[in-house]
Amino acid sequence: MEDYQNNLDDLSQNYGKNILPLSNYEKNYFLGTSPLEVLLFYKKGTSLERIETCGFKTLDHYNIFSSRLIMTEPDKFALVYCTDGVAKSVLPPLDKTFDEIDLDEISKMIIHIKTLPGEPLFAVTGIPIKDGILAGVSCSHAVGDGISLMLVLYAWNCMIEGKDFPLPSPQRLFKGSPVRFETIDQKFIPPLSELGKGIQNHFNHVNPIRTYTTKEYFSDEFIAEMKNKARLEKSTYPISSHQIMTSFLLKKYHHHLLPNSDKVILRSPINLRNLHPDVDPLYLGSANFNSFTEFTKDEIDHMSITEIACRLKKSMVQMRTADYARTISYLTGYGLEIDTEILDKTHPHYDIENNIVSSNLTHWNDLESMFMGSNVGSILHIGLLVQTGFTMLKEKSGRNFAQVTGRYPF
Repeated sequence: MEDYQNNLDDLSQNYGKNILPLSNYEKNYFLGTSPLEVLLFYKKGTSLERIETCGFKTLDHYNIFSSRLIMTEPDKFALVYCTDGVAKSVLPPLDKTFDEIDLDEISKMIIHIKTLPGEPLFAVTGIPIKDGILAGVSCSHAVGDGISLMLVLYAWNCMIEGKDFPLPSPQRLFKGSPVRFETIDQKFIPPLSELGKGIQNHFNHVNPIRTYTTKEYFSDEFIAEMKNKARLEKSTYPISSHQIMTSFLLKKYHHHLLPNSDKVILRSPINLRNLHPDVDPLYLGSANFNSFTEFTKDEIDHMSITEIACRLKKSMVQMRTADYARTISYLTGYGLEIDTEILDKTHPHYDIENNIVSSNLTHWNDLESMFMGSNVGSILHIGLLVQTGFTMLKEKSGRNFAQVTGRYPF
């Protein structure tokens, strides 16, 4: 026990250097859960060697992604900055063109990380094909949310293109030097069987669930038509493109996504980076909370797209204030801490039988602004923590699309 305490004291001296403790929010919601994953396609002309070299140079700046988990005390966890914190794999070339590949098969081939002590929390898999390179990225939510990963992908692509990119906020970065993870005392790397029941339940419920996806495309003309209709109806709040797309998808898919429920709780992540006065816009980590709007299925069937969008906007406006952001979260020396007690009291817990999560990544996934237009490549798929949801993305100017994910065939 004395040795353990001495080791613990040594660890605590490195907090903020090469060790960062997880917040309660990250510990409660993300340990043992499925990763955030992205499949990308780079067209021919970019060598695998350059992609790999630029990726590791990018992670020198975004160093939080080169980390592994340890358990510092019972029910307390931290990230350790590691030289071997990133798992990488280059698979043998496939004798196929992009048009011939099966995305489901490619998804099975990439490295899938686990958010558990001792595991790498960021992985990249490269697969050469006839007309380019497929890249699969798997990332733990304990490292960062979808916006954090988009910032890394943006910087990575800028590095490949030889262009400048914004440096990440220092509010949640390692400030020391990386260590080899094999030097960490095994006392801090317990197996899954020694972790809490909540973490074990997360892990055991991730793998057996199969999900299905489809895409819906939206033109600027459709979005403008809906916004104009809302103005003519004298809606209380101006509705956004995200709310319009979400409302359209809700009407079209809610019976398929949640066939056994008579209600839907729509959850929309609110980004604290653009809301909390103390949080940097380029903050890396989990910096969002969910607003929620409840509908009966009968209401969804009978309401118009603009009526649904207006109710959604109203619920988001009520929660999207700087005062509320300060109430539920505060910045520490190691990053953002979200008050889980307040969220537990005011927010319904996520329920796969009733909940749909609608995530808006269009601003962070504008492929043209990321120097990744049709001449460079494309993002093929984004896999999120939730099993049922809408992910809004931007393919190119004038062409948004949503990735719809559910547990049942469409």
